[in-house]
Amino acid sequence: MEKKGFSCRGLFLTVLCICVLFIMTILNSQHSPLNMSEVAVESSYVRHPPAMAMFSDTGSFHRAESTPWIVIGGTTSNVSSNAVAAGPQEHHPSVQVQKTASVTSTITTLLPTSMRESQPTPITKCSPIQRIVFVKTHKTASTTMASVFERYGYYRNLTFAIGRSHVLSFQYKFSRGNLMKFPKMKGKPFDILTNHARYSRGEMDAVVPNATFITILRNPEDQVESAFGYFEMYSGMKIGHEPNPLKTFMDDPMKYYKEHKYHMWQLSRNGMLFDLGLDHKYDEDDQKINQKIRELAGEFDLVLISEYLDESLLLMKKLLCWEYMDIVYLSSGIRSKSHRYDKDRDLRDKIRQWSHGDVLLYDHFNNTLWKQIAYYGPSFQTDLKHFRDLNKSVYDECVNPSKWNKQDRREDLLTLKNNSEWCKSVIRADMGYTKMIRKSMVQRFGAPPK
Repeated sequence: MEKKGFSCRGLFLTVLCICVLFIMTILNSQHSPLNMSEVAVESSYVRHPPAMAMFSDTGSFHRAESTPWIVIGGTTSNVSSNAVAAGPQEHHPSVQVQKTASVTSTITTLLPTSMRESQPTPITKCSPIQRIVFVKTHKTASTTMASVFERYGYYRNLTFAIGRSHVLSFQYKFSRGNLMKFPKMKGKPFDILTNHARYSRGEMDAVVPNATFITILRNPEDQVESAFGYFEMYSGMKIGHEPNPLKTFMDDPMKYYKEHKYHMWQLSRNGMLFDLGLDHKYDEDDQKINQKIRELAGEFDLVLISEYLDESLLLMKKLLCWEYMDIVYLSSGIRSKSHRYDKDRDLRDKIRQWSHGDVLLYDHFNNTLWKQIAYYGPSFQTDLKHFRDLNKSVYDECVNPSKWNKQDRREDLLTLKNNSEWCKSVIRADMGYTKMIRKSMVQRFGAPPK
């Protein structure tokens, strides 16, 4: 009997210990930093946005600390050991992190009061994402968007994957060999890639690892017409004398396309898919096109739609944990009337049939955009109005609406009425920023070997 009693007591104690251990495990898991319900996993890796910090660098392009406008948006917070661990900082070999007091950046009195208003909805606590690959697509407002990323990174001393031209690659897919090699970077990764580069995920991951990937699309009916006019494709086709060269081309597109004898022919059919890595041999292969669209849907964090650029930027602001002033923009250029073509319904239908792959691509991500907007929450329209009012304030403050820069026959450019540093920073285009960024990278990290 004693043996039996001892056995029962032992069994009871064993079960009790197991229950206690099980309860402790559950309680610990709720506080674990690896609680998977709170970790976003994509493409088989966990993305860790780098901690927001202020950097100092003797060779930097930052102005003196007393010039407050240069930090446009964003929040500079105390940098704890946990914050540093959240995102790799080692890619700034000559840059040190300053442990500063928490400071919410503001726009100075250079700007009107309406541009310094508080945000209409509460800001949730998050760290701004600063590792970004923006894949440009031709004639989709991508140059305007590139300037937004370049402005953001330039005034924060972020590092840029940059080449000797503002076009890193076009005919062939991007390769890390397209980039300038800065001696003091010592092969470390960059923060931002935003110049023209044909999409190649593996190579882009190699130079900007753990990045947030963003691109932009436009309705193919307008994107084809825009590329056709801007790049003057009609010249190589010898149809510039026609009343509507685009109509002449679309009446028998294969007649001209098969010879590839006109400038930027790659953009005259499924040009956006081409920019995003699909070769033209698959132009009529719906299975391959749909497979590519599925791949892109899994690889890109956000696809902007140029017809709904403001809505897209609001989604981007939330995704990147940026502020409103970080996403304000001015159009880089408006195509001149001499390079525009009327499109009736028949011509639009022909473009859709001809560039069928891009239609599938655009329709998919346009639908995705509106699903994301629905998921944004009930404050979307309020936030959108606030952003549009703010962007109008930027336009009113900076732009001379009665004067245009017409030096390029293909497009009309905005001109400034206010020559302040802020206005120049907003209107500056991709090529202007690229030159400034290249110069800064050389100053900070040494001149690449020739």
